Amino acid sequence: MKKKLMAVLLAAVMTVGSLAGCGGQEQSGDSAPEQTTSEETGVETAAESTEGEQNELETENAETKPFKYGFISWGTADEHGRTLNAAVKWAVDAAGGEFVMDGSAITAESTVAAAENLIQSGCDMISFCTYAGEASVPQISKLCQENGVYWTMWDTSIADSDIAAMLENDPYYVGSTCEDNYQAGYDTLKAMVEQGASKIILFKYGVNIPTCDDRCDGAYAAAEDLGVDIIYEIIAPEDYKKATLDALVAYPDADGVLLAGSGTYASSAIAAFKEAGKEKYFVGAFDYYDQMGQDLASGDLTIINGGHMVTGTFSALMAINAYFGTPLSSEKYQIVIPYLVLKSKEDYDLYKQFASEGAAYTSEELQQFLVTYNPEMTMENFQEQVAKWSVDDIKTRKGE
Repeated sequence: MKKKLMAVLLAAVMTVGSLAGCGGQEQSGDSAPEQTTSEETGVETAAESTEGEQNELETENAETKPFKYGFISWGTADEHGRTLNAAVKWAVDAAGGEFVMDGSAITAESTVAAAENLIQSGCDMISFCTYAGEASVPQISKLCQENGVYWTMWDTSIADSDIAAMLENDPYYVGSTCEDNYQAGYDTLKAMVEQGASKIILFKYGVNIPTCDDRCDGAYAAAEDLGVDIIYEIIAPEDYKKATLDALVAYPDADGVLLAGSGTYASSAIAAFKEAGKEKYFVGAFDYYDQMGQDLASGDLTIINGGHMVTGTFSALMAINAYFGTPLSSEKYQIVIPYLVLKSKEDYDLYKQFASEGAAYTSEELQQFLVTYNPEMTMENFQEQVAKWSVDDIKTRKGE
């Protein structure tokens, strides 16, 4: 289908202080939004690395066809963004396609612009996350319908009922991936309590953000069930270390910090506990960060939830199934994926070896999620297999 790109005009620029859906990924002053260009399309492509692999990956009975898969994110400057884009490429390579990345999506407006850019470059499918707000969804839905482009959302649950109803009528929208954030919040605080935490400071990275709210609701439920207290709640401070120190002055018996997102600030909370002279404290967080291995090794970090780069992997496989003419469902659907929970340096080393620096799934394993390679695959089987994602699952599959 020849693509025709309609201009999208936004009445106002939405500036987002924190990237909500992914716990506020921070862009440093010397790290501009990433959008690597090639001469023809203005986007980064991975054709060179996939052309030689396609013949190896196709099986005799698989009915595949060439495709470009466009992925939208904030870039690859941090651990989360780097591993996320790499994990999407695992799926695209397994299906014999071409991976195209636009790493310029910081606001809702720039997310829409990234979608326009990818469609203009000839992408047959695209995927994005609503971390910059749901305002981008109707615009991208319209673009995809006008251009015959299949699309999914990764790490996203739609809160706006009007947008959710609109998506039901979009023939090119396949579905989304997400996590059970309520349960993850519950389990994270429970793990901290099991280690000794009893009076916890809770950091939220924003307000009226479903992902953050669900994590916090789960944490509050765990506190009530386990008979401990969340004694203070702080929302997106400018200086996390200072905010923690101020809370410790007001509540000197506090012995724990739970960050509902923006895990990179766990190091700031740890530094505050040390400066305050605390010898025993417990820190839990969401979203991986560069120093987490060191903090797990020293015992300063109790638990961290991440590994949600595979929400991009499996949303890609959902779209590819639909593009190949073998959709897993005639209805829109959502796949729930667990976080990869790290509680020790050993867990971190396994993650580093097989997910951060290597591929957590082989191409052959990922092909089993595609109906063209595995005719027995159903949506129920897809969900069942995805739900196994964990440190133990990696150990089993890698023979560790």
